Amino acid sequence: MLNYNIRIKGVKDGSHEYFFNIDSEFFESFIDSEVTNSEIKVCAKLFKDGNKLNLSLKFSGEIHNLVCDLCTNQIVVSVENSISILLQESESELEDTDEIVYIHPNQHELDISQLIYEGIILSIPSKREHVGKEEDNCDKEMIALLNKYTQKEEKNDPRWDQLNKLKDLI
Repeated sequence: MLNYNIRIKGVKDGSHEYFFNIDSEFFESFIDSEVTNSEIKVCAKLFKDGNKLNLSLKFSGEIHNLVCDLCTNQIVVSVENSISILLQESESELEDTDEIVYIHPNQHELDISQLIYEGIILSIPSKREHVGKEEDNCDKEMIALLNKYTQKEEKNDPRWDQLNKLKDLI
């Protein structure tokens, strides 16, 4: 895997920026990742104030080759997301949370590849479909097939007619 480490030990107080380009090579190291091709830029800002370390990640770019939920053609999804994490020193092995990542006091670098991956995956919309602009439309043949097989014929059951008449009387 490529190097997605940021230096956390020996940095001066203040803000420190790191930039990463995320492409298909990044996602190859994650098993069963549905993202295979992307052009995403990540800006990681490490802010140090005494013993406090804050890490913020900003993502922007596009994910290619995702599948539209309606027509199953490939689509391009824009990615805009940011996350903020507190880096907390701890001697014992504690499990990280969404807001806190525990580091050892003698740790010099932090691998942020998993944080980048999770930030990108969480920015993918749950419903993926074409946006309908110019050339970005669903496949018309597939939509016609979907409409053909999803239409339900409404049959009127005469038993319900009689029950509805009783309901109206009440």
